This record gives sequence, structure tokens and C-alpha cells, in this order.
Amino acid sequence: MYRLWPTLILAALLSACATSASNIDGEHSANKLRRAEQAYTDGLFVEAEAYYRELVNDNPELYQGWFRLGNIYARSGQLDAAITMYERCLELDPDQARAWYNLALVRTRQSLRTLADAEQRFADQPADQRRLGALRQRLVDALTADRAEER
Repeated sequence: MYRLWPTLILAALLSACATSASNIDGEHSANKLRRAEQAYTDGLFVEAEAYYRELVNDNPELYQGWFRLGNIYARSGQLDAAITMYERCLELDPDQARAWYNLALVRTRQSLRTLADAEQRFADQPADQRRLGALRQRLVDALTADRAEER
């Protein structure tokens, strides 16, 4: 019986150390998340990106981090990266309506950019340029009609 005491004491100490370590990690992550959110709110997107990158590296299941990275990349015009981040967010939590909405917006921006590039490319082929321009305009009209209905 007395031989078990050192083992029990060691087990209790190790358990306490593990709990303390996880508490410290949790506090560290919470502080990093607060700093990331503050940087994001302040418009310091390079700083916020660094914090969110660290957060998702440490906690890959943190869908909020992927969502914010998507927002940062969308704002900076890095549309492919934004799509990747929103898709990762939705893999983790497919019920995030804002992520679906933002993903659709970014893909729409890509479509408009693609059509504008194609119009320029076919400047010497008026029929193709008109067709591409008409499609781009229909997309813009559809988007602006939705906005008018929301008002």
C-alpha cells in the first residue's frame, strides 16, 4: 500500500501540470484571438492575418479564424485565397450563412473580373466582345436588382 503513494502522488502532480499547461494554452489562444479581433476591427489586416494564421495553425478546427482570413483576403483582392478560407470554414461548420454569402460574393467578383478581362481580350472581335459584355451586364443588373428589392 505504501509503495502506491509515490505513484499516486506523481500521477496527481502530472495531472495538475497537464491541466495547468492546457489552461495556459487556452489563455494564450484567447489572448491571441482578442488581439486578432482587435487588429481586424482596427483595420490592421496584415497584423490580423498573422494572428489568425497562428490561431488556425494551432487550432485547425477554429472555423471563425478561417472565416476572418477569408474576409481579409477578400478585402485585399486575393479572391482565390478568400475562397479557400471560406470553403475551409464551411467544411468545419456548413451552417455558417455568412460564410456562404461571402463565398458567393467572392465568386461573383471573380466572374465579373473574368468577363471584364475577356471583353478586353476580344476587343478586336466585336461580336464576342458584345456577347461577353452583355453577360457581364446581365450579372450586374441581377445583382443590382436584388439590392433594389432589399431596400
